[in-house]
Amino acid sequence: MCADWQDAKTASRGWADPQNHASIRKGGPVVPGKFYEITFDLQPDDQIIPAGQQIGLMIFSSDAEYTLLPKPGTKLTVDLDGTVLTLPIVGGKGLVGKAVK
Repeated sequence: MCADWQDAKTASRGWADPQNHASIRKGGPVVPGKFYEITFDLQPDDQIIPAGQQIGLMIFSSDAEYTLLPKPGTKLTVDLDGTVLTLPIVGGKGLVGKAVK
């Protein structure tokens, strides 16, 4: 959970509809309590993140700017142990090691 996101800036966006977990072309019902694997790409963007600044991933049940709002009480559960966020780094792993020292 992001404790202080008021000053956060959006670097990229990506969308996924859980009803399309099996196919982008055909939706299906979502069973409450059942986990679904969902993969999506964020829109690519070249960013320079200043030293000390954090990178976060925010997950919402809807995007109020672009979609219809779900009924109040919509609940999402994210399996953090099974979640992967891949950030490509210019210069690769060698530069990441220098950056996080």
